[in-house]
Amino acid sequence: MTFHAKTLALAVSALFACAAHAAPAADPVLASLGPVTIGQGEMAQLLQGLSDAERAAIKADRAGVEAWLRQRLTAEALLREARAKGWGERPEIKARVDSATRELSARLLGTSYLESVAAVDAAYPPDAELAAAYEQGKADFALPARYRVAQIFLAAPDAGAQAKQREAAKKLAAQARSGDFAALARSQSQEARSAAQGGEVGMLPLESLLPELRDGVAKMKVGQVAEPVQSPAGFHIVKLLGVEPARTATLAEMTPRLRAALRQQRQQQLAQAYLANLAPAASLTIDGAALDAALQKLN
Repeated sequence: MTFHAKTLALAVSALFACAAHAAPAADPVLASLGPVTIGQGEMAQLLQGLSDAERAAIKADRAGVEAWLRQRLTAEALLREARAKGWGERPEIKARVDSATRELSARLLGTSYLESVAAVDAAYPPDAELAAAYEQGKADFALPARYRVAQIFLAAPDAGAQAKQREAAKKLAAQARSGDFAALARSQSQEARSAAQGGEVGMLPLESLLPELRDGVAKMKVGQVAEPVQSPAGFHIVKLLGVEPARTATLAEMTPRLRAALRQQRQQQLAQAYLANLAPAASLTIDGAALDAALQKLN
């Protein structure tokens, strides 16, 4: 599965923005730096807030996750050292913190107030406007073909295991073609989650499959069991159970996204109108000479 580092950065930073701490005793620690720890519960929190594709991507990018864990623990350790040495009590630092606090408070106060006076009616948008937005953007609502696949997975993390599992995979593929694929997956597959479902991985677009499997799956016929395919993790014996052709998403499928977009657009319009009324251009004056003088002092 492909995965963009930016998605991981945003996801992990959202979790760890304030997360590193002395973890509760009941929460198993997955990363630590002295007394600073990050627990499994915090990682679970992150994963629960993401889509299935994002969760799978994070799991596949172990190096990226470990790098973020190290970065977060290091940042927390630095902060603790600064506090221990009284860095926050230095006059120049206190002044900067106080200034930042005032600026943030003012921004939050103004933003929350503007959101309240520009609140969008709960009934907006009406069905007719949703339908019009759907028709206008319909060309961009294409959904790729999706493939319902099942697999039998044999782990082969090193060269020794690969030689052994390659032969085992060939035998299992032959058995699967003439026997009960689901039963074989339950008893032989070494990927617990799919094995419990008779090998079924789900209905997925090609881009969500491992790169090594995509071309083969795209060429398979429904009911076919392919030859074993090797990935860095091991061998995959794949069966194609069904195909959903590419299509355009329906209005019902797009309604939640369209409603959110239209409501956001409406709120922006209301906010701009409110600000224009609060500070009409005719009432604003700028003293050009005074501004020039102020800018000259910056040189």
